[in-house]
Amino acid sequence: MRRLLPLALMVVGCSRADTSYQIWHAMGGPLGDAFTYIVSKTRLREVSFGSYNTLAQRLVSAAMSRKLPLVSQAFPSWSLEFYDKGLVLDARSVVPESLLSKVHPRLLAEVETSGVYIAVPFNKSVPVLFYNADMMDSLGLSPPKTWDELRSVCLEAKRRGVWGFAFTIDPWIFYTIFKQKGGKGLNFNSPEGISTLKFLRSLVLEDSCAYLGSGYSHQDDFASRRVLMIWATSVSYVFMKPKIRFDMRASPIPTDRYDSVVISGTNLSIFAGHTPEEYDEVVRFVSLFLSDSIQRYWTTYTGYAPITNIDLADEELKEVFSQIERATYEPRSSLWMRARRYFATEVMEPVLKGFMEPEEALQRYEELLRILNW
Repeated sequence: MRRLLPLALMVVGCSRADTSYQIWHAMGGPLGDAFTYIVSKTRLREVSFGSYNTLAQRLVSAAMSRKLPLVSQAFPSWSLEFYDKGLVLDARSVVPESLLSKVHPRLLAEVETSGVYIAVPFNKSVPVLFYNADMMDSLGLSPPKTWDELRSVCLEAKRRGVWGFAFTIDPWIFYTIFKQKGGKGLNFNSPEGISTLKFLRSLVLEDSCAYLGSGYSHQDDFASRRVLMIWATSVSYVFMKPKIRFDMRASPIPTDRYDSVVISGTNLSIFAGHTPEEYDEVVRFVSLFLSDSIQRYWTTYTGYAPITNIDLADEELKEVFSQIERATYEPRSSLWMRARRYFATEVMEPVLKGFMEPEEALQRYEELLRILNW
């Protein structure tokens, strides 16, 4: 921690610079290029921090000095915390209702709290079951609609000498199945939480028809025809498509007891303390971003969902973007944002690698949540 202190002081010092007209973000690669193109059509000044962790640190440091940017990408829990401290404006006090009403109501629901919009929906991705349609046909199989069907397809693929499914240790897949089983909030140490972990573990350790990827290795394996199906995000489509030499299909994720889908991504929070002219530029940016032409450009070049009209998406992704109609979200709590990475390393990894039983891991995690929430 000592090595981080000088850096933290530097960050606080840097945050005292002029932040007028600044829009902060953490997008890189093709996603950052698309973002830069859109921002270039406004008077906003783009500032990139490369990663969401760095962006979060800079926002906290800027809050300490009350030199926050005009607008920034932010996860819902960040926005809520900043709003509670009086640092974030109700988006409706800046952006006209006529613009906000263009956003899909399911996405607006995520940023609404007590009648206030703590942000404007921005980059939204949906989970996708990508599969090799050529291989699926050659095996005489059909894309699964439920998780039980996925297990059956996975087992049959294994019997035919092919890996059936691959995914990464990511709380997103856990939370999705957990919610589909009827799980509530952060109550993971529950029948729904235990059942979710046991299901994922059975695919990997007992059935041995699925495996855990690292980083983007499972996507590379998919492109190399080493696995029939993978869990990924709609954004992965943009990165994988140039490598694919077979009929790749994007399917909505399987369902369980409930047909719900956890949507991911950030929103744009508007910070207090800026001039009317700057807020006028925010309106200009939002108006531009929500236009049909930019929404079509945005989804085509990034794989993010069009947040106004699903029909603006590429034909191959329209079906998976329709999952927004039954969207739900991860908890909007600072506790979950602090504890999320621990869930991957202290629960999912030891359970899915066979080092710990689900019940034990979830009991330990419940105790960790109590400590973090003290």
